[in-house]
Amino acid sequence: MHVQQAEPSGRERRQYDRYPCPHQAQAFYASQWRDCAVGDISAGGANILTQERPAVGDQVTLFVEDVAEMPGVVVRHTGDGFALRFDLSPLTRH
Repeated sequence: MHVQQAEPSGRERRQYDRYPCPHQAQAFYASQWRDCAVGDISAGGANILTQERPAVGDQVTLFVEDVAEMPGVVVRHTGDGFALRFDLSPLTRH
C-alpha cells in the first residue's frame, strides 16, 4: 500500500533561511531609485515592503545600506510589497 506524503509547508520548502533586515534600503526599477524596507532577506531573495510595485518579471536592483547591492527579479506581489528572487548568475555566485 502506497502512503502519499503531505506537501511541505512554505517554510519547509524554502531553500534558504530568512532573516529580518533592519538596514535602510532602496530598490531600482522603472529607471529610478525608490526608498523601501526589507521585511526579511535570505541568500536567495527578499521581501520588499513598498507601496509601489514593479510588474512580476521586472528586473530590480536592491541596495541595502551597509550590506550589498543585489540584482533580482520580481516573482510575485504581496499584500505589502513584492517578493524579489536574487539573480545568482554563474558570474556572481561564490
